Amino acid sequence: MPSVRVQDIDMYYEEHGSGEPFLLIMGWGGNAATWKPQIPGLAEQYRVIAFDNRGAGRTTAPEEPYTTGQMAADTVGLLDALDLSDVHVFGISLGGMIAQEMALAYPERVRTLILGCTSPGSKRAAGSAQLRRELREFRRTSTASTQDAHWFSEFLKRLWSDEALAQDDGHLQDFVLSLIRFPPPIRGLRGQAAAIADHDTYSRLSQIRQPTLVIAGDEDPLIDPRNSVILSKQIPGAELRCFPGLKHAFHLEQPEQVNSVIVDFVGRMSQTHAA
Repeated sequence: MPSVRVQDIDMYYEEHGSGEPFLLIMGWGGNAATWKPQIPGLAEQYRVIAFDNRGAGRTTAPEEPYTTGQMAADTVGLLDALDLSDVHVFGISLGGMIAQEMALAYPERVRTLILGCTSPGSKRAAGSAQLRRELREFRRTSTASTQDAHWFSEFLKRLWSDEALAQDDGHLQDFVLSLIRFPPPIRGLRGQAAAIADHDTYSRLSQIRQPTLVIAGDEDPLIDPRNSVILSKQIPGAELRCFPGLKHAFHLEQPEQVNSVIVDFVGRMSQTHAA
């Protein structure tokens, strides 16, 4: 299992395919294996790099609150270790928050920016009060014994459509297996929850200059889909694409459809900049 020392942590990563480098940044509690439904399609055209964030999977999980700025620095540290000057970036949920900070603090490292089911944070974000309450409650009450089968079952209902849950969809099975194989420690979940709660790029979004695509499921009950509209309006020239009937794990439930949109966007933007 390849890993590199980044700041104060050992970070696990893996690579698939060849071509222009394409970095995947996972959300709360997920890991590189969580991307399984999407990686094969993207790896047909790109050198795909997936990794476990600080606090998740096979990467170190310090016992402290994290920040999205700190996690963006972790990500750039990985690029440095792989000798990559710049990459296409796709961040999902918390990963999309990290990607925003990365695009702002390290603009020269990001070729194109894809933000999935994420938020600019702050009190001005849609649904921010409810999300912060839930995060505070999780951080206050979470212990190893509280994350039981019932809790996980209810969490899945916020990620996947009723149809996928009823059919025991194969991509859903991959998702569950990724968390069973590489479960995030409670201290890591708590640290990442702090990063989500404190994230705030709202007033800086106009400074993002990379070609940006914002995507989301239009029935997401976890991160209010109106945040995708906010991001697309505040980031200059950003494109918006919503997927009807899908929730927070829209990209994993319909990977072929989502990959097609992403590949088309990156291809168009690459041609524009090459010209």
